Amino acid sequence: MKKSGIRYLALFAFLAAANLSGCASIQSTKPDVKMAEAKMVEAADALDYVNRQSSDFYSQLGSLMQEIKRFCAKPGWLEFEQIILEYPSLKDPDNRVELSPPLEKQFSQWGRKWKSSWEQTMLEYRYLVDKCIIIEAKRLAVRERLIAIQAKYIQAAMLEFSAGREKQGKEIYALVELLDKTGAELQSYQTDDLGLYR
Repeated sequence: MKKSGIRYLALFAFLAAANLSGCASIQSTKPDVKMAEAKMVEAADALDYVNRQSSDFYSQLGSLMQEIKRFCAKPGWLEFEQIILEYPSLKDPDNRVELSPPLEKQFSQWGRKWKSSWEQTMLEYRYLVDKCIIIEAKRLAVRERLIAIQAKYIQAAMLEFSAGREKQGKEIYALVELLDKTGAELQSYQTDDLGLYR
């Protein structure tokens, strides 16, 4: 699993904010510069919070993926997976399993072949899907907050540009581009057709 780059970005953002703030106090007291500094402080605080959320997401995701890997390594899982893919309603942990005669026959054959309870396997599978739904919500929340932070940095960069401080504006905009990479990394984690992270 990839490592999150957010914690390094947070440190870089903090140093950039300190650097720009120092430059601003010496070079200019224009309102745009003060507003840019305020936006940078807001963004840095928000980024610190997102860093904690991101670390939590990656930690939980790593544990969950190991749990899913162990579950999918069980004998008979590949055949069970095919049954689930054939009956998409089985993927929803909130739906009751409706046993049509063909589905009941498939589950009975599977149970006899693998000497295992299909009900227990379904219960374990749905439990993992439930956990993936919760983790997915966390991933989306982190992604949305990153977008909000990018907006703050863009505003700060525009304020610096409008104050004639092109160098500082470009430095701030570089943070936006780093956040793009972090967002793309988060976006790369998606559940598969069975609703599992693999």
